[in-house]
Amino acid sequence: MWNTGFVIPGLMVLAILLVYYFARPRLPTRLNKAFLAVVATDIATLTMDYLASEADNHYGTLPLPLVSALNLVYFVAFIARTFAFFRLTIVLMKLDRPGLSAKKGLAYLIFLISEGIALSSPVTGAVYSVDQAGYHAGPLYSVLPVSSFLFLAWGVSLVLLYRKRIRKGTFISALAYHLILVLGNIIRILFPQYLVMNMFCLLSILVIFISFENPDLYITDRGPAFNTRAFTEWLEEPLHRKNCRILGFAIRKYNDERSMYGGAQTDQGLGLIINWLVRQFPDLLLFYLRGGNFCLAGTEESDWESIRGEILNRFRSPWQAEETDLYLGVTCVEMGLSGNDAPPDRIVNMLIYALDEAGESADIEQTLMPEETLREFDRHIEVKRLLDQVLDRDGAEVFLQPITDSGTGKIIAAEALARIRDDEGKIIPPGLFIPIAEKNGYINLLGEQVLRKVCAFIRDHEPEKSGMRWINVNLSPIQCMHSRLPELFAGILREYGVPASMIHLEITEESMVNYTKQERQIEELLRGGFQISLDDYGSGFSNLHQVKKYAFSNIKLDMSIVWDYVRDRDALLPALVKAFGEMGLSVTAEGIETGEMAEAMKEIGCHYLQGYYYSKPLPMEEFARKYLREPA
Repeated sequence: MWNTGFVIPGLMVLAILLVYYFARPRLPTRLNKAFLAVVATDIATLTMDYLASEADNHYGTLPLPLVSALNLVYFVAFIARTFAFFRLTIVLMKLDRPGLSAKKGLAYLIFLISEGIALSSPVTGAVYSVDQAGYHAGPLYSVLPVSSFLFLAWGVSLVLLYRKRIRKGTFISALAYHLILVLGNIIRILFPQYLVMNMFCLLSILVIFISFENPDLYITDRGPAFNTRAFTEWLEEPLHRKNCRILGFAIRKYNDERSMYGGAQTDQGLGLIINWLVRQFPDLLLFYLRGGNFCLAGTEESDWESIRGEILNRFRSPWQAEETDLYLGVTCVEMGLSGNDAPPDRIVNMLIYALDEAGESADIEQTLMPEETLREFDRHIEVKRLLDQVLDRDGAEVFLQPITDSGTGKIIAAEALARIRDDEGKIIPPGLFIPIAEKNGYINLLGEQVLRKVCAFIRDHEPEKSGMRWINVNLSPIQCMHSRLPELFAGILREYGVPASMIHLEITEESMVNYTKQERQIEELLRGGFQISLDDYGSGFSNLHQVKKYAFSNIKLDMSIVWDYVRDRDALLPALVKAFGEMGLSVTAEGIETGEMAEAMKEIGCHYLQGYYYSKPLPMEEFARKYLREPA
């Protein structure tokens, strides 16, 4: 007699899971199809296990052909379920590629032979037989556990062998559901009268669902749009590349818009946009790629010009959130995937990069991703690689540019400038690698390496004996957000025996927009003996109130206003320099390239001058040889 008490609860759980699964948006991927095949064969196996077991328990009251048929369908479903789990593993490990390989052919052969043996049983009695005495296991009944263990062992070996192809969490989950199935098969053999194998299959399905088939893993929390993870996995489907086109669009100046409207209102707006797109373009897949970036994916045959026009037209009207109307601009980027064999991660990153660039653009639309954007993306990736490589080996270089006293013409200080080189030894422009370092989190390590090398230079060369009073070190706005920055910098100075008075920190005017977030660190740096200069004054939100409020010791005029004054002299800059002087602040003019510029800045009262007229930035050792006398 068989105990069927485990079957009905299992079917109820599967029914609830399927209702939830089909109620959410789903990606058309092979993994989803393989998962549905597992669920379908498990439901069929559960149902037939229950019916066949009940028929076997009451064989005397039922026609024998019916009892035999129910058992036949059960064994066929059981073998199909085992193969469906193996098939899902193949897809999960990204081994399901077009073409019939020898290993794939062997798997199908084992499956077909097992099914053939089961199908022959009504005639041969190979797996089972039914007669007047009831149900009997056949001489080849062991085909079921043998084939199950074979496919499970094969699956485990594939998971272990190809684990680097998948995320660590996915690897652990894949191993877990295989081990659950192995345990279920062992218990099934030891306790055949209990139908517990179905419960173990259900547990495996739940592990699969929770780990990588839950639709919510692929849906953004902004609304019914797929997220970046979903986009990456969708791009891994070879068929999606053959006839696919993507229309990406970015909310222009998204961060500025979010600051203006607030996070809650902006999130409401994103939800409104997503819901409108889903309703308006039901035949296209919608992805939200973070930061106000969206993309629609469909076939080349879709009317992309009309789609783009509808989107641009809709954004000409406000999005009505609960408390305000959101007026948002949008820029479009279009990209074809036919023939593109780049890895999915690269395509996703390329598109996000293009959308980020488009979002900062003043243009209303772009019809195609320009070649220049692709070249910029390639440069971005290459510089990121070089930064990682250089910083990993403490290879950031420091160049020094002299700062002269406008009255005496003598070098009184220097500015430390970070430099990195490419694989050929060429200097990469700071304007290229500094923004990437800030965006990708490298800037803190870069700043630490620069400060350490400046301190080592001061210790080894004693520049103060040559009349140099300090060295300026640039401080990025991102560094200012580092909670342990004052403690870190003070520790480095102690390590090299350098007094804080020898280091002046330069903070760009741009970073002062969010000054309150860095105020505590700045105050602690000042208490630690550092002096702070406001760099690039005149390039951004010039604010005399902030200059007056915070304890700067020096104002560095941006080269743009220096050059403007030399071209068209007026009373504004001299008055500004005079005002700074009366506030007790020294003034440095940057970008001095000619004697005329130097004289003009000296005349209006600038205390210090810096630029190519005196010297370009030099490697530390070259700077020491040229400007410093050897310490005694």
